[in-house]
Amino acid sequence: MKPQRRLVEPFYFPGKRVGCLLIHGFSGSPSEMRFMGERLAKAGWTVFGILLSGHGTTPEQMAKTSWEDWARDAEVGVRKLRKSCDTVIGIGLSMGGLLALHLATLGLIDGIVTMNAPMVLTDRRTRYVRLIKPFKTFVGKPKAHLLEPTPTRKSTTSATEMAPILERFVYEHIPVDGLISLNRGIRQVRSKLSAITCPALLMQSRKDFTVNPVSVQIINKKIQHVNPIVDYWENSGHILTLGREREEVALKVHEFLLKFIAQESRV
Repeated sequence: MKPQRRLVEPFYFPGKRVGCLLIHGFSGSPSEMRFMGERLAKAGWTVFGILLSGHGTTPEQMAKTSWEDWARDAEVGVRKLRKSCDTVIGIGLSMGGLLALHLATLGLIDGIVTMNAPMVLTDRRTRYVRLIKPFKTFVGKPKAHLLEPTPTRKSTTSATEMAPILERFVYEHIPVDGLISLNRGIRQVRSKLSAITCPALLMQSRKDFTVNPVSVQIINKKIQHVNPIVDYWENSGHILTLGREREEVALKVHEFLLKFIAQESRV
């Protein structure tokens, strides 16, 4: 079944000369970032939600891409925003957060917001994915990851909480080569975190079953020299941008942008 075009296409909302580069996660699509993008645009910020290579199509297409392609996509996104914006903030979910960190290590952006950015993946099998490459081309995602946040009882879950699940396009099967490439990206970024010099907001869900919450502690420790803000979210799963705290998450990003602009104006 083909995804609805709106779920997978990039989006751009013009606004202030402060641009927000929204980057979705591994095997996901811009649909993960659209809710936040719309909230930020409503507040007046310029927003560009990119589509990473091989995503929003089929797992077979994704298998033809790699970390280097995704990093290049993020860099192109920055250049496009620079055409209309004086300031660019990288805002990423999961691997999108990892890509935002990558951009910051290169000095390409002026600030970063990461949401459940991976340094350590919860499923230990992902660390040994090279061993299964000779036997498998694709692996399935655990259902719990596809449906986060998972309610304990249907009767206690409101339509508002469940609706965002229907607004997301993500692959149910992912290429083994893609996982290998993601692991390579994690190692590369982790080794360069100390090069980051821009303001940072680091967010982590307590109920994340994909990224080990220790990840945010690792990032925080490596970039202590920029005094990052660290926020934990108690009632959200991995897809923080579409979880039950999504309104508060979007507001927190907006407040970070306001604080960033206030600090810049005093310099």
